[in-house]
Parts: sequence; structure tokens; C-alpha cells
Amino acid sequence: MQFLLDTDTNYFLLLNLPLPPMTIRILCFGITRDIIGQFEYPTILESNATVGDLKQHLSVNFPTFATLKSLRVAINSTYAEDDLILKENDEIVLIPPVSGG
Repeated sequence: MQFLLDTDTNYFLLLNLPLPPMTIRILCFGITRDIIGQFEYPTILESNATVGDLKQHLSVNFPTFATLKSLRVAINSTYAEDDLILKENDEIVLIPPVSGG
């Protein structure tokens, strides 16, 4: 939402304008780094995009992402659910499936 101050009435007016897209920076580890081909991946998403939107974006641009069974995303050092809304300066980390014994 965007607001505009009406200086005649001193009321804020709600503007129904789309928010500008945001640039985000994603840090990639393990197989996510192999898929993307780099450690740091900058990209552009719509404002108010969610973690789920980010996963969809990655699957469209890198189809191998759709095959990962347990990809986790951390935002600002905390695991995030798909409905979390991203902000432009968030630290976004892709955490790939881990195996071992």
C-alpha cells in the first residue's frame, strides 16, 4: 500500500498503485549452488513476494529445483515457511537436502 498526504486536509489518501519490484540476493549452498552455477544469485521479484513465490521463480528459471524434495529456505538466519513475505534487504539462504550417516 502506498499513501499520499493531502496537504489541504492533512489526511492520508490510500493510493492503489502497484509496488515496484524488489531486487533480492540469494546465497546458495550444496546442490543449489551446483544448479544455479554460482554462490550468490541476485534476482528480481514482485514486492510482497513470499518464500513460495521465490521457490516457484527458482523452479521456472532452474527446472531442477522442482526435483528437490526437501529444499529449505532461511530468511535472516531463521527457517521460513512458504507464506512468509520477503523484504528487499532480507538475507535469503537456500538450504539443500542433507544426507549422510
